[in-house]
Amino acid sequence: MFMIIGNGGYKISPHLEKSQSKDIEFLSVTTYEEMENRAKTWGISLKILDEARRFGYAKYDSFENFDCISLEMPDFNKIMLSYGSVIIYLEKGRAFFFTSQKQRVMELLEDSAKNLGEKISLNRIIFLFFEAQTRQDYEVFDAIEKEIMDMEQILITSQKHNCVGNIISLRKRLMFLKRYYEQFLNVLDILGENENGIFDGKTLRSFKMLNRRTERRFQNVLNLRDSVTQVRESYEAEVDISLNKTMKIFTVVTTIFLPLTLIVGWYGMNFDMPEYGWKYGYFSVILVSLIFIVAGIYFFKKNKWF
Repeated sequence: MFMIIGNGGYKISPHLEKSQSKDIEFLSVTTYEEMENRAKTWGISLKILDEARRFGYAKYDSFENFDCISLEMPDFNKIMLSYGSVIIYLEKGRAFFFTSQKQRVMELLEDSAKNLGEKISLNRIIFLFFEAQTRQDYEVFDAIEKEIMDMEQILITSQKHNCVGNIISLRKRLMFLKRYYEQFLNVLDILGENENGIFDGKTLRSFKMLNRRTERRFQNVLNLRDSVTQVRESYEAEVDISLNKTMKIFTVVTTIFLPLTLIVGWYGMNFDMPEYGWKYGYFSVILVSLIFIVAGIYFFKKNKWF
């Protein structure tokens, strides 16, 4: 599928002969299955395309007279997943898109072309395609911030509903976003150098603004990760406090019944004791034991140890 750009508009064509491509701007969208044939027809290095396909997230390579970009198209509604990958082979005035999701890429490119109206150009379409890769991420940030705030509220109310699982899930999602934005920023940095003169000045300024917005998003991810770390530390502190309370109760109970243990050991010895022949001996031991228990409870209560 080809998109031919010119005269303030564009047209979609299933075919374009190489001899017809002189002095016109166009882009092509092809599946990975058709990549080899398209590469041979247009003299594109299949080795470079294969290397770009094996790379994850985002990468930008600049060669003599052309650039090759690999991008992962993240699904911000389902972080840790993606819509698929795309390789963009760029020359001045032409672009070849090779992807696992031809329909989605074509829709993004056509939407970009329609939004530009009469100001359409290949450079602007490519810029809008890049911009579309992070268009929904603020919704994700809002959702993650709300999730962190809910976890903090749970910790305040001591309702620890699977906090460990939630914290691990948040850290994984934020790690995914961190890696993606790191590599996406690298792509934008190299793209801004424009070594092969593919982009005009206006488009480069737009890419610089996108770079700054992406840096703010990256910083937002780091801030959210710090917030998750603080929540984890708060949760660990709550667990430690709860454990200390439990150990305190066990210590108090053990201390209260320690005299009874002494009495049991005393009367468990194999000696003939006078109390054995006294008819009130058994009840006396019970009474002494109760006195020790009551005295111990009173002592700990008075000192507010439990």
